[in-house]
Amino acid sequence: MSLRMALLTLIAGAPRSGYDIGQEFDGVLTFVWHAKPTQVYPELKRLAAEGLIREQAEGSRGRRPYEITEEGTRALREWLVTTSADHAQRNETVLRSFALWVVSPGEAADFLREELEYHRARLRGLRALRNGLDLRLAPDRAALLGVEAGVRRLEAMVSWAEWAIETVSQWPAPVAEGRA
Repeated sequence: MSLRMALLTLIAGAPRSGYDIGQEFDGVLTFVWHAKPTQVYPELKRLAAEGLIREQAEGSRGRRPYEITEEGTRALREWLVTTSADHAQRNETVLRSFALWVVSPGEAADFLREELEYHRARLRGLRALRNGLDLRLAPDRAALLGVEAGVRRLEAMVSWAEWAIETVSQWPAPVAEGRA
């Protein structure tokens, strides 16, 4: 998925400023896509230059929300119906779990407890977001699908972390360096 499609998706749901978009990337979209302001603002300018979005009049706090154009909606629709999803993933938590044999069981458990608390906190946030959706609105009905995917993924990560903590607690203390 490209940043441009993520931006078009957000703006298609409701006009948003660059700041609003940044808040969404830091919030609900963290589990789907990560983007920094240094990436978002230049891409918004490119989308506007291509006629896929346009700036609205200045709003509160001097923000200038963007709205999607008909051409932008066509591009978003084309992406949805003519391309397959990219299923490549990066998950540093899982990558680190493959290396936990090089630390003590206590250090591994500490890492896993941090992960457990992180995923529990994110899960609480997504559940609250889910509860706040207005399912009378089409963008919120569609958002429910993505939010629920996030909820279920986080529930799985919580379950995995709980299991992993229990598993690591049964590891023998290391006898020597290297694989034991």
